[in-house]
Amino acid sequence: MKQIAPPNEGNGASDGKENNVQVLPRESLKTVKERKQRKKKKSVVSTRTFEVEVIPAKKLLPDRIDQKPRIRVAAYCRVSTDEEEQESSFELQVEHYTKFINAHEDWELAGIYADKGLSGTQVKHREQFLKMIEDCKHKKIDKVITKSISRFARNVYECLKYIRELKELKPPVGITFEKENIDSLDEKSDVFLTMLASFAQEESRSISANIRWAIRNRMKEGTQKVVTGSLYGYDTDDDGNMVIVEPEAEIVQMIFREFVKGKHPADIADKLNETGVTTVLGNPWKTSSIKGILRNEKYCGDVIMQKTITIDYLTHKTKKNEGELDQYYIKDHHEPIIQREIWEIAQDMLEMLPGRHRKKRKKAQRLVPVTKGLLKGFIPIRPEWKTVSHLRLWMATCKAMGEGQQFIIDAEASESEEIKWDY
Repeated sequence: MKQIAPPNEGNGASDGKENNVQVLPRESLKTVKERKQRKKKKSVVSTRTFEVEVIPAKKLLPDRIDQKPRIRVAAYCRVSTDEEEQESSFELQVEHYTKFINAHEDWELAGIYADKGLSGTQVKHREQFLKMIEDCKHKKIDKVITKSISRFARNVYECLKYIRELKELKPPVGITFEKENIDSLDEKSDVFLTMLASFAQEESRSISANIRWAIRNRMKEGTQKVVTGSLYGYDTDDDGNMVIVEPEAEIVQMIFREFVKGKHPADIADKLNETGVTTVLGNPWKTSSIKGILRNEKYCGDVIMQKTITIDYLTHKTKKNEGELDQYYIKDHHEPIIQREIWEIAQDMLEMLPGRHRKKRKKAQRLVPVTKGLLKGFIPIRPEWKTVSHLRLWMATCKAMGEGQQFIIDAEASESEEIKWDY
């Protein structure tokens, strides 16, 4: 056997230790290329039977790993009035979206949210709309479909506000507007949504102005219907005419009868509450509600139209008409509950009723008699002064005339003392 020296030995470097490593050469060393060309012998493997133990899986896998989750889609519908033709439109919208969502295999119906007979300029009274927004925030809805931007909201601020709120959720909730063919999650949709929401708001303003113009024309002609929803004692028939509700009319007659006899409105309210009678809205009676009935001209058969005016078409905020717009008075408009003579007596008594707010009359100036001096006579005094010094008046007037020193001497020489009058 041939002994091979370690590699560092030839370089003259030694660490002082013997290297006993021996390398035995292979008898037939072949290159890599030659080994690859060498044919491998096939080994004969005998067939054997093994015992296999199954380890149960701890996690369940879905049937198909590549299957996408279903999208939970909700629809929002709204009609602006409670009229019969709008009622059928509302039902058609609900039916349409139910079929439309169920027609998509990867969609799941998350609900139909619908508000009937409500304006689109405000969302605070649209319960279904607000419920839909809350469900989106609680991750119950992935996508919302609505007919158009005007159905969603006619107020630019509120429209963009809720679109952005849903867009900022994690994961974001998109809104698809069918008429405009816009998806709120599209980056290019922001500008178009702002413009279209502005158009919807302007359309609402125009519609509101046209409605007010039509209503005022009907008031001038005397054909405008009187709203009786919160009017105690009256209702409206199918033709829009005012009709008397007998049980409520008896209460109205009792209120006028007791008041004309001298009973205070607060006592009448207490009596009604003790008997369990409520207002037309189901609330307990108050002094203000009794006075409201006593002042209402409709109970003697007359009508004054446009008592209130709308000052903001978006918020629908109203105020009392204090001369800003014309009012329209119609005498003997409908059947009265109270005789006109009794109603007029009640109005006179209301003017004299204690506790009613009246404008305070300005106090007149008081006159103080001055018996001596240049300003002898009656001096006007401000009404706020409760006490007045007579000596001080003399001194002030004489100083103003340049005779102050002479006045003081005359005052001391006389038996003048400071006199005060209480008024």
